[in-house]
Amino acid sequence: MSSLSGNTLRIVMSLLCGFTLAEPAAKVVHMNVARQQAAADTLSLTAINVQHAAYAVNISVGNPPQYMSVQLDTGSSDLVLLGNSSCSNPNALCNPTLAASIGLAPQFFDPSKSNTTQDLTPSLGPFNISYGGGNTDSGTWLADTVGLNGMSLVNQTFGLTQSIDNPNNANIIPIMGVGFQANEAAQTKYPSVVQQMKSQGLIDVQAYSVWLNDPNAQAGSILFGGIDTAKYSGSLASVPMVIDPNSGKLDRFIIPWTLLNYTSEDGNLTLYTGATGALLDSGTTTMTLPAEIATQLASGLGLSPQDDGTLLVNCELGTYGDAFTFGFNNDPDAVITVPLSNFIKPVLLVDGSPQVDQAGDPICRVLVSNAPFSFAILGDIFMTAGYFVFDLDNAIISMAQANLNTTESNVIALAASSGVGATTVSATVTVTALPSATGTSVPLQIQATATAKTVSIQSVAPTLKLGSATAKATGGSATGSATGSSAAATKSSAANPGQQPSAQGTTFIVVGLVTLMTILGGSCVLLA
Repeated sequence: MSSLSGNTLRIVMSLLCGFTLAEPAAKVVHMNVARQQAAADTLSLTAINVQHAAYAVNISVGNPPQYMSVQLDTGSSDLVLLGNSSCSNPNALCNPTLAASIGLAPQFFDPSKSNTTQDLTPSLGPFNISYGGGNTDSGTWLADTVGLNGMSLVNQTFGLTQSIDNPNNANIIPIMGVGFQANEAAQTKYPSVVQQMKSQGLIDVQAYSVWLNDPNAQAGSILFGGIDTAKYSGSLASVPMVIDPNSGKLDRFIIPWTLLNYTSEDGNLTLYTGATGALLDSGTTTMTLPAEIATQLASGLGLSPQDDGTLLVNCELGTYGDAFTFGFNNDPDAVITVPLSNFIKPVLLVDGSPQVDQAGDPICRVLVSNAPFSFAILGDIFMTAGYFVFDLDNAIISMAQANLNTTESNVIALAASSGVGATTVSATVTVTALPSATGTSVPLQIQATATAKTVSIQSVAPTLKLGSATAKATGGSATGSATGSSAAATKSSAANPGQQPSAQGTTFIVVGLVTLMTILGGSCVLLA
């Protein structure tokens, strides 16, 4: 991976689309799928790996079509394009100099060159999106034809950025959000991209699958309306989504995260057990954790954070075959194992040379940050290891270990009557967010979609209906602990390079990526 410097865009994207499930197993929810000739009623897009840290899909907008690349984002819900009047901003991907520096054509849409564009601002209200990096984009709400791999969405609503208030010089990129309609930025909600796919007959269900593939692969794939059984191993375990503790709504893909183990040649170490919300967000490259869990992770691995919270290790640690195992909903089948190598990236000096410790060994950064909120965000470094199915109709996420670098494909379209379906999903914990910055704990909730009723998960074990799946709560804890001796004990030189050399006085950047990209409130930002 090559680094990007100066005004070079260090995009941190991710992909998503599709839907999956397989054969019956205990505590596993299975989709009733209908095999159709030529995988009818599915839509597949190639997710291009950009700089080993970003995934882009190609679309067209307007008539005649204007072609562009956009980030496919599970953490937001709006299609947001860049208008030509925003291209003077040096951090916007439609800026010719910036786009050329990463080998792309300027990525912007010019409504004056399309004869089918409609202005929806009078009915939807002003277009404004605030980004986590401090920038605010504003413009107009439009509708036009969107082309997706030979198929078209007619009258698809999108925001067009024309003005950027960007005090922190965050990089601005076009985005295709594929989240819940409830998370749209418009004052008046409109049919989302996924809803339009279903209503216009491109797919039968509001569901899609994500296969990011190996982080070093050239591309992954995104499949709307179906599953590809060749892209994962075993069966897909299903987990109920929970209410967003910030909005109090079922508007983002948050599920109960209950376990984090670390496996090395020294054995297994439990870094976290408990119950907190985890957002599966293809718009985030790294992993952000509530401070309590981040501290447990560092302590359990024998790492001492730098003054700015950065965790540094000897790059050799990434070659040992160590791995993290993430567990969800206290379900032994709902687990994803992620190589430690996904989480560490070399640190470079401003001249492009590697930073080294006192022994002259290269230093790597652990791509884990403290979250300024009470739930975790599991981004691309996590999602590349799994195959994920997002069922918006029934508020369920299904997962299995990914088959990486496979060239095989077995696509199955999902029938409209199937959803996620035949058995049950048991929420075996009381899902409670860790203390927020204010010191209060925010209970997470499961949305009972079948009865349009929101029910808190309490220790009294209510039974909740999610589409055709059932969620059951039987108590639990929001606290976790790191147990056992440090997994890095026999690798202390690797875990603590050069006795944890300070990065003070040395300017460095992480190879090919920004410290954090996160999607909040339908907005995307790259934080340098």
